[in-house]
Amino acid sequence: MSTETVIYQKLEAFIRKFYTNELIKGIIFFFGLGLLYFLFTLSVEFFLWLQPKGRTFLFWLFILVELFLLVRLILFPIFKLVKLQKGIDYTQAASIIGNHFNEVEDRLTNFLQLTQNKEQSELLLASIEQKSIELQPIPFSNAINFNANKKYLPWAVTPILLILIFYITGNGSVIFQSFNRVVHFNTAFAPPAPFQFKILNPSLTTEQNKDFTIRVRTEGKVVPEKTMIFLENESYYMESLSPGEFEFKIAHPEQNIRFHLEANELSSNEYELQVVAVPSISNFEMQLRFPSYLNKKLETIQGTGNASIPEGTQVTWKITTQATQKMNWKTAGNSLLFAKKENQFILSKNIFQNTDYQISSSNSNTNQQEKLNYQLAVVKDQFPSIQVRTAPDSLKLGNSYILGQIADDYGLSQLQVVYYPKDKPAAAKRGTIAIKKAAFDQFVFSFPSNLPVQKGITYDYYFEVFDNDAIHHFKRTKSTVFSSRLASAEEKEEQSLQQQNESSNGLEKSLKTQEKQLTELDQLKKLGKEKNEFEFKEQQKVSDFLKRQKTQEQMMQEFAEKMKANLENFKSEQKDELKDNLVKRLEKATQESDKNKKLLDELQKLNDKIGAEELLQKLDNYKQQSKNQTKNLAQLVELTKKFYVEKKAQQLANKLDKLSDQQEQLANKGKENNSQKQADVNAAFDKIQKELKELQKDNKELKSPLDLPKEEAKEKSIDDDLKKALDELEKNNSQKAQPKQKSASKKMKELSQKMQESMESSEMEQLNEDVKTLRQITDNLLAFSNEQEEVMKQFKSTRSASPSFNKNIKIQQNLKQQFKHVDDSLFAMSLRNPKIAEEITKQVGNVEYSINSAIETLTNSQFAKGVSHQQYAVSEANKLADRLSDMLFNMQMSLSGMSSGKPKPGQGQGMQLPDIIKKQQGLGEQMKQGMKENGQEGKSGKPQKNGQSGEEGEGNAEAIMQIYKEQRKLREALENELEKQGLGSKGQAALDQMKQLEKQLLNKGFKNETIQKANNIQQELLKLKTALQQQGEEYKRESQTNNKQFSNQANALPKPLLEYLNTIEILNRQSLPLRSNFNEKVQNYFNKK
Repeated sequence: MSTETVIYQKLEAFIRKFYTNELIKGIIFFFGLGLLYFLFTLSVEFFLWLQPKGRTFLFWLFILVELFLLVRLILFPIFKLVKLQKGIDYTQAASIIGNHFNEVEDRLTNFLQLTQNKEQSELLLASIEQKSIELQPIPFSNAINFNANKKYLPWAVTPILLILIFYITGNGSVIFQSFNRVVHFNTAFAPPAPFQFKILNPSLTTEQNKDFTIRVRTEGKVVPEKTMIFLENESYYMESLSPGEFEFKIAHPEQNIRFHLEANELSSNEYELQVVAVPSISNFEMQLRFPSYLNKKLETIQGTGNASIPEGTQVTWKITTQATQKMNWKTAGNSLLFAKKENQFILSKNIFQNTDYQISSSNSNTNQQEKLNYQLAVVKDQFPSIQVRTAPDSLKLGNSYILGQIADDYGLSQLQVVYYPKDKPAAAKRGTIAIKKAAFDQFVFSFPSNLPVQKGITYDYYFEVFDNDAIHHFKRTKSTVFSSRLASAEEKEEQSLQQQNESSNGLEKSLKTQEKQLTELDQLKKLGKEKNEFEFKEQQKVSDFLKRQKTQEQMMQEFAEKMKANLENFKSEQKDELKDNLVKRLEKATQESDKNKKLLDELQKLNDKIGAEELLQKLDNYKQQSKNQTKNLAQLVELTKKFYVEKKAQQLANKLDKLSDQQEQLANKGKENNSQKQADVNAAFDKIQKELKELQKDNKELKSPLDLPKEEAKEKSIDDDLKKALDELEKNNSQKAQPKQKSASKKMKELSQKMQESMESSEMEQLNEDVKTLRQITDNLLAFSNEQEEVMKQFKSTRSASPSFNKNIKIQQNLKQQFKHVDDSLFAMSLRNPKIAEEITKQVGNVEYSINSAIETLTNSQFAKGVSHQQYAVSEANKLADRLSDMLFNMQMSLSGMSSGKPKPGQGQGMQLPDIIKKQQGLGEQMKQGMKENGQEGKSGKPQKNGQSGEEGEGNAEAIMQIYKEQRKLREALENELEKQGLGSKGQAALDQMKQLEKQLLNKGFKNETIQKANNIQQELLKLKTALQQQGEEYKRESQTNNKQFSNQANALPKPLLEYLNTIEILNRQSLPLRSNFNEKVQNYFNKK
């Protein structure tokens, strides 16, 4: 490369650097001057707050200035740099370089001139070469120094610093707001003023030709007194409502209106009121098409939607409109759209009831415009009427009778009784009652009449009468709802127990009155002994006493009969010895009452004769009988109360057991496990709790209360579980309820078992206690008998003048007190043990009577009579001791049987007579074998009570006891079978012989007479089998004879009810048969059973 070319290249590089430097300088000036002018423009807007036109000029001026600076300072250097525009040439570049470098000066210029000379010579070329060599080492680019541009940087930094200062000092909004106004130069910005305008209307939209009120409020430091509104080219003063609040009404606007507000030379933004078109009705027509059976012509109503119409009328609305897209027909619960045909809307509807309706029109701008409210009044065919009431209680009808009246404006068609289990209307059934097809009729009904219902279920029932309006499907009217219940066996049992308890309490009160009567009798006896004959006054007292006593006897007899009847009505699945015992004793008590009443009649006759001595003797006898009877009845009252408590406790235990099963089943029912059924279980348990409290109260009133468990904590736990289960089910949370239900079921089952176990253990404990008590009583009685015999011997050899007489009398009185203790102990025991029967009470009374008579006669020095009474007392005491001894032994055997597994009542209940006969035969063979093994055939002897074999050979005690228990089981099985087959009277002989055989087994063991008794029983059982077969044939014939068709006729009305109906002129007929179709349904129902 030549030196000349290198010089030119270096010049090109200089030129490029020159314009690059110009571009850098131009950028600095562009930003500096541009930002300064930007701040200048914003300052002008900020201070002058120009109108849109001024801001428009300012904006475009800013744009032009910035464009000029951009072109001049940036684009020009770029164009020259890229050779798009001519810049400095080599000569100008040489001049700049020569000025910068002293050693260059004009040499570079001369070099350029030489090279540009067209006349080339060797001398010229040599000169160019020389200058090229001289200029080549010089760096032309160094003539341009980029760092020299630093002095221009303050032009760019200064405006940036100003902007930062504004933002740092919190005045950045000045720049931003001014910038915003300049950029949006067409928008009118209100200059900052002491107040601002605020439109209070939620929307600046109104309907066409509808007045619109513009409401404005000024907010700021200054409150203008007046405000003007500028509508298009007109201005108006707005009405002042309050300081700073104004309004202006625009009347009937037809198109959009632009407006702005001015006050205190301040102007608001421009606003626009939007005016929308609304629908309107030009013609309203309503056509009425009546039901065909009325035979009325079509009727048209103009201009209104109100009318009174018959039920079922078809109404057609025809409405002509303008600017309407749809029409709506609306009631409280229904909405319909009209069908559109050009400018007319049509809708048809059948009206069956009073209707308040609304018609409204709508278009795209307005919804439900011009709401028109109308009413259609429907004239209906009246429903039939029914009035029912119960027959007055004063008639004492026994059953509940319903008296009813029915009527209708056009006529009746039928009357039905609708019945269903309480709270289960879905399971309703119907029965038809015959009535007249007239406009009025009456009826009488007693539920269930001949309706097929189930016992133990509460039924709700009502009457439903139908008119003859076939068009409306025979309108009906219901009566009020009645409730009735046919008691179940369990409820009857509960009622029987309750009546029995009430009768016991009544008899107890009567016995207290009897005690007072006996005290009065003692006074009459004392009065009679003081006089040989009764005077009229005393005779009248005796007569009054006898009358009162006869009334008292009658009252006690009635109570005893009621108690007996209640016990007989009390049905139990198993044979109840206590119940049977009480029934028999109450029967005897009523017979004794009859004897006492006869004795009172004899006393009355004797009293009329005024014979004191014989009367006193009879009164004494009566007192003794009454005293024995009073004791006996007192025992029966207490035992009956005990029976009530036991049966009530058993009943409650069974209820708990059933309720436990019911709760368990409910917990496992899934979707059927609901709060309603759980509430029923809770209510049933609440009732049981209440009955348990009452039972505890009744038990405490017993002389010897039973050991009933008190599980208050468990009851509360069950109650809590039931309540929590109900709460969860009410929340539809059966998963959480189920554990509580199962827990409650388990606890109820445990409580039931605890009650039953407690009753069983209480029976054994009571028997054990009675054995100890009876042993002590027997010992005391024997001691009394021995001492009484000794005293009797003393009196046989003693006279009244003897010094030992008074001593012996005192001993006799002590013996009286000693026997009184025996009497009290036996009486206390008889109140809890039914085996202490009236025979023992009578014997105790005889001993006591003899002791009292002995003391009385001995005190009067009647030694022969006194000793005779003593002898009788000893004799009766010994008989009583012997009876008590046998009773003690039997009780010990019973206790031993219980401890080794006493057969429970009803055990073997399923055994039939052939099984019993076979079993009895087997026991007879065992007895013969036992007698042979012990070699005691033909001998007799009394067994020892310690269970060992006696010397006379009574047999093995263990074998005897085993056969005794088996024999007892057979007797109980036979009793159950006889009761089941209805052969109680025919089988009594066999039962009595079985009881005798049990006693012989315990007293004598395996003897000939025992074997003979077993053979006799076998013969009696075979006779029973024959009798049972004969009765089975008779029963079969009787069943076939009585297999008649079921009659569904109602019973005749009671006479008091008929008289009442005649009195009030309601109804006089004796039966209300159900309709034949219902007869068929009932017949089918029973045929399926």
